Amino acid sequence: MRSLSIPRSTCVLLAASAVACSDQSPVTPSATDPGVFAGPALESASVPGTYNLNFLWNGDELILLAHVEGGGAPATGGTVSFQYCSYTGLPRNDITQPDEAPSSACADGSARWINLLRVRVNSTGDAAMNFGAILVVNVIGFRYQYSGLRNGVASGASLPKDWIR
Repeated sequence: MRSLSIPRSTCVLLAASAVACSDQSPVTPSATDPGVFAGPALESASVPGTYNLNFLWNGDELILLAHVEGGGAPATGGTVSFQYCSYTGLPRNDITQPDEAPSSACADGSARWINLLRVRVNSTGDAAMNFGAILVVNVIGFRYQYSGLRNGVASGASLPKDWIR
């Protein structure tokens, strides 16, 4: 096999093009290089968030409004999964046997959190969904789960909040 001699200046150019000129990969730092962290790569930092849930009325329908911010600025990406508290064993969407429960029922285990809808957060940190008309029940527990983006607001959840007629 014939050996190829490459001038150092060419090797630098080739290394920049991801072609190795030595036994060590040009993209893998050595633990002996000064200023190189030898442990696992650090994850991208996200700032802690605040997760607020509010209720709005549109005619006779309830609108859920999530607001996410972190570090004093609104989240500009990610998604919100709205949830409501539902009594275990009751059918959903049956007006004769409403399953909607206060958040205390989810806390004591007699009900569980059910996903409603996943919505993208807009540029002002808001996400909204129409829950619809509420005809029978007087208290419903809601919350949301936020899934953030890398280098943004950290993923988290709103505190449960009860809508009361």
